[in-house]
Amino acid sequence: MVLLTLMPVAAGATVHLDVAVKGVSGPLYKNVMARLAINLQKNNERLQPKAIKRLHRQAKADIQSALAPFGYYNPVVESQLKKDGETFTAMYTIDKGPPVIVGDVALELTGQGSNNVQLVQGVAAFPVKKGDILNQEVYEQGKKQLIYLARGEGFLDAGFTERALRIHTQTNSAAVHLVFDSGRQYVFGTTTSTRNILNKDLLDRYLPYKPGDAYNPAKIFELQSILYRTDYFSRVEVQGRTRRATDFRVPVDVQLTAPEHLNKYSLGLGYATDTGIKGKVDWSNRLFNSEGHKISSSLQLSQFENAISLRYEIPGSEPRYNKLINSLTYQDKQWNDTNTTLFTASVAHEYAGPRYTLGGGVELRDEVYDIGSTSGASTLLVPSFKAGMVLADDILYTRNGLQTSVGFLGGVDGLVSDVNFLQTTVNGKAIVTPLKDWRVIGRGSLGVTLVDSIDKLPPSLRFYTGGDSSVRGYSYKSIGTEDSSGTVIGGRYLVVGSIELERVVTERWSLATFWDVGTATDDLSLDFSQGAGAGVRFRLPFGQIRLDLASAVTEDGYPLHVHITVGGDL
Repeated sequence: MVLLTLMPVAAGATVHLDVAVKGVSGPLYKNVMARLAINLQKNNERLQPKAIKRLHRQAKADIQSALAPFGYYNPVVESQLKKDGETFTAMYTIDKGPPVIVGDVALELTGQGSNNVQLVQGVAAFPVKKGDILNQEVYEQGKKQLIYLARGEGFLDAGFTERALRIHTQTNSAAVHLVFDSGRQYVFGTTTSTRNILNKDLLDRYLPYKPGDAYNPAKIFELQSILYRTDYFSRVEVQGRTRRATDFRVPVDVQLTAPEHLNKYSLGLGYATDTGIKGKVDWSNRLFNSEGHKISSSLQLSQFENAISLRYEIPGSEPRYNKLINSLTYQDKQWNDTNTTLFTASVAHEYAGPRYTLGGGVELRDEVYDIGSTSGASTLLVPSFKAGMVLADDILYTRNGLQTSVGFLGGVDGLVSDVNFLQTTVNGKAIVTPLKDWRVIGRGSLGVTLVDSIDKLPPSLRFYTGGDSSVRGYSYKSIGTEDSSGTVIGGRYLVVGSIELERVVTERWSLATFWDVGTATDDLSLDFSQGAGAGVRFRLPFGQIRLDLASAVTEDGYPLHVHITVGGDL
């Protein structure tokens, strides 16, 4: 029983009104209270005793109309209105009575869509069935769902030519008779753009439909979203001209507006424990020509790594997902006792779908390096292949997700390269949320290089570990095979693993503890370096800022190391 109290103010007196309803609950109770006029008037300051009595006499009819949509047409309502001084109490006890039960349900599908699989299944799934308690809201929603389904299949003129809901209150029974006429199916016609910002062949490759496919308004919004994501345009408007359909073929108009400034510039300043303080300047031309080509360049300067790159992208056969990438890169890196200068020129084809990525290409690498007291130079022509998969509920803030990747690259002595080698790497990361506000994060990496001697490969192709994203508690690339002088020269094998437990404290802050292990060796010995520690996380729209304090627990004195990283979860 719920008691509502109203205290309007009348001239010279204050009238109190209590309203109590018993016998119904849930949606029935809510609908009764929404229809009960004596309840709806509770905030009327001018309410007088005479009006209260009138509303009380109306209450039974209000309750009957509130219960009818749920199939209760013959309720018994006991009502009382008591007065104690200036206080009125209205009491209503409801016996819903027997519900109206649906008897016959006849739903006929006519028109060109009578053999359409989706419509046939939609008719079969109509939510009102024989033996159900009649619910008129469900009945009306079922009709709307059929019309929505038909329009999604291109039957834009679909509708009910006959609709009858016959209710027999004396027998508490109902019968449904519907005839749903799909009409003719509309299909996509030609898609045109009045401005030639993109050539028609490229625009057609972005279409999520083909001419002749069933017309679906959702595809119009999908195309608009696809074109916005290309970053080619400042404004995109896509319209299906159904009123201009000829022979049930709907033309599609695409209105595109080029950005006022095709060139974009950005400046950045940051810090990571692996690279130190770094500054970055980026430039890109988002629409180099009507073929959809893009060009970009980046310059990075930091304490331990300087790089400049030029990248030229060409849309592929499915430009939403694949592209041809031509790039030039110059890098100057140093860590510990290693210095390396690397120039690369590459051509690669990449496919990046919603879940899977594939890529392959060839890269010319020229590298000059010093490792301790040893110097060397290397020229390699390196073909490569990579594949990856991401399954996650959210890429930036993942509650449950999995990321895996595998890559292959190699070289052939005499075919530009000066060494025979084949290298394989496998990476994986998993995140699970077993309890609210608790995440378990695991990651691992395996690498194998087939080569006569690791000394024949430049440092950029050797395996190292240690640092922000591998074994915390150790400095960047400080774990690996050592030469006779104790200089870390890298290895041909890599094994890295990590387990982390994160506790969410607030919407933005969380705490974490972790244990990392890893090794990079020139043989198959698994003498792992281990790091353990704890950290804090601060969530931003583009990912997390992670600050960790880790100890190298397998080293004498358990030295401490601070690590800072920024990015998404997967």
